[in-house]
Amino acid sequence: MTLRPATAATLILVAVFLAVDTATQLAFKGAAEAIGDIPLGLDFLAAAAGTAFAWLAVGLYLATYVLWMLVLRTTALSRAFPLTALSYVSVPLFAWLAFGETVDARTAAGIGLILVGVALVGHGEDAEADAVAKPELTPCET
Repeated sequence: MTLRPATAATLILVAVFLAVDTATQLAFKGAAEAIGDIPLGLDFLAAAAGTAFAWLAVGLYLATYVLWMLVLRTTALSRAFPLTALSYVSVPLFAWLAFGETVDARTAAGIGLILVGVALVGHGEDAEADAVAKPELTPCET
């Protein structure tokens, strides 16, 4: 299967979105660990404001917003949104690497199911898009 240039560009944009979204979640986790057990209130907000990870998370969150808008300018929401499920793959794997979080057998099985699901949704839409005949427009004769 050969990717059309627009499709390849969209997939690259989605990949960048997923990378930034994953980094956002890791930054949120770093901020949460830096803040610690401070109860929600002014002290919590002050601690968050003084944490580089919190500011990084906010900046990355804004970047995910911009990237998502760019993705949706060129792709149907029904086609793009299932790809965001891949963050359920990347976040646990990078949390394992960055924070030593556990990826047990149940989590690994869930990740496998998500990968299968995304592949099925993507494959089904490719097949459906290829199967739909697009009528050719012809100029009106007068």
